[in-house]
Amino acid sequence: MNLRLPALLLLLPLLPHQAPAKPPLPPGQLLFQQNCVRCHGANGKRGLNGAHDLTKSNLNDFGRTYLVVNGMGKMPAFGKKLTAAQVQQVVAYSLTLR
Repeated sequence: MNLRLPALLLLLPLLPHQAPAKPPLPPGQLLFQQNCVRCHGANGKRGLNGAHDLTKSNLNDFGRTYLVVNGMGKMPAFGKKLTAAQVQQVVAYSLTLR
């Protein structure tokens, strides 16, 4: 009989517990949290300061890109704050909100 396995099982509770790693955030989510959550909310439905509900928007990626880059109404323009790649990441993430 192999005694190593029972001995290892007895020592298992003494080993340091490592929490499972959190899955990485989808591209654009962190940028959305930093720049958009204040008005749109984490789920896109907040509507503060007249922000539209992103879950009900019929804008495609082209329309959303235009609004993120240029702003409109109370929404500020992010074209000089975000790179083109970051804008695309935010837009892609906003399209996942349901």
